[in-house]
Amino acid sequence: MKLLEPLLPSISTIHTRLQQAHNVQWLIGGSCGLLMHNVDIGRTPRDLDIYIDLEDVHTVHQLLQPYAMDNPEFSETPIYASMLSHYRIDGHIVEVVGDFKVKALGSLYQVEVNYLSENYYSPASMETWAVPVMPLAHEFLFNVLRNRPDRYEPILRMMQDHPDKHMQALRDLMNRNQWGHEFHVKMNELLDWKR
Repeated sequence: MKLLEPLLPSISTIHTRLQQAHNVQWLIGGSCGLLMHNVDIGRTPRDLDIYIDLEDVHTVHQLLQPYAMDNPEFSETPIYASMLSHYRIDGHIVEVVGDFKVKALGSLYQVEVNYLSENYYSPASMETWAVPVMPLAHEFLFNVLRNRPDRYEPILRMMQDHPDKHMQALRDLMNRNQWGHEFHVKMNELLDWKR
């Protein structure tokens, strides 16, 4: 967790602010989330990624308004689509990603934050409080889709070390989304997958 220390003030501020809305679910993902799962990424994260569902975009923006660098806007790249907004909190850039979708390898993957929070809640202890972290199954699928073996290989090792904790979530996300032939070929290379 040493690599996360510079970001702890930002995480604490977000946690305190978003606690004001009891019905808002949010998850820390990306490199910070991986560090919270003890996946070694070898460096301090450059920024902090927060994932939320579409219905929470306005509420979260209002709660983080004092730190806003922009307003939530639809953002689309060849493989990503989301409602994106940015904040500078305690010296760090925070990216809030709403309604995140990934289209790659003939697949369509939709991040469902409320569903993940309700079914695969995975808090990380930060000093005297706990913050919600994206399940490793998401991080694995996301990094396979964006062809980042530097990320998905250590994630997969961690998941295989603790299959009872991670593999059901992976199966569930596979069943809830659309996957193309190219993706299945890649998955078969990575693990002995019985659907």
